[in-house]
Order: sequence, then structure tokens, then C-alpha cells
Amino acid sequence: MSRVDINVPDNTHFSTTMPVRIGDVNQGNHLGHDRMIGMIHEARIQFFRSLGYDELDIDGIGTVIADLAVSYRGEAFYGDELEFEIVVQDISRKSCQFLYRITNVNNHQLIALAKTGIVFFDYALRKSAAIPAGFIAQLDKISAS
Repeated sequence: MSRVDINVPDNTHFSTTMPVRIGDVNQGNHLGHDRMIGMIHEARIQFFRSLGYDELDIDGIGTVIADLAVSYRGEAFYGDELEFEIVVQDISRKSCQFLYRITNVNNHQLIALAKTGIVFFDYALRKSAAIPAGFIAQLDKISAS
């Protein structure tokens, strides 16, 4: 079986932690894949908010998800605290990649690697838009520190 290949660099732009709640656990008694995607979304929202943005208003421009991939490397269970590290890369005129490394804080086990393709989007015009310069400047500032 071929697997999705996701490489997350060590230098990240953002990190946050979230607990695995009882509602996140599936019939296999571990974190469900649908809940993992929700947690990835939450981490991305927290990253935008840490920069003073909302995913629908980054200097007047929103975002949409163009694609998503998750490569599971371990299990997470109720009560585990997960760290979500985010790196933004492959920045083009209208899009970029968000890469995620999800690790169990308690035992440092790698749980998953993920990526989302982000397209910047003008919801008023219903079309893709250039990445706001302010967002790029914030990333450059984080990278320099």
C-alpha cells in the first residue's frame, strides 16, 4: 500500500494543545478520523487568531480548503493531550500549504502528520484572491524570530 508522504519541518510557525474528549473517541476506543480533521481545523483557526485574523477575514480575504491529507502514525485516546504544530510553506500568489505535526504531549508519540491546501478567496466576488501582504509579513516575522 502506498502512503501519503508528508514532511513537516522542525521550525514551526505555531503550536497549540488540545485534549482528546470523550466525544472524539470512536467505536475502536481511539480518536476518530473525523474528529482529527475537526481538531486540525481548530488548530488552524487558533493560528489565524494568534495573528489577529479570522479564516474568513485575513485583511479582507477569506480562505477555503482545496485539499486535505492525513497520515496516521499512532493512536490517541480519551484524556490524551495533543500538540498541533503548524508550518506554512509552498506559498504562491493565491495559495499555500499548511502542514501539521500532531504529537501526544504525555508520551511524545507522533500521532499524525497532515496537510491542507489553502486557497485565499474573496467571498464577495466568489473567486480566488491574492494572499494578503500582511499575512505574508506576519509569517516572515514569525520565521525570523
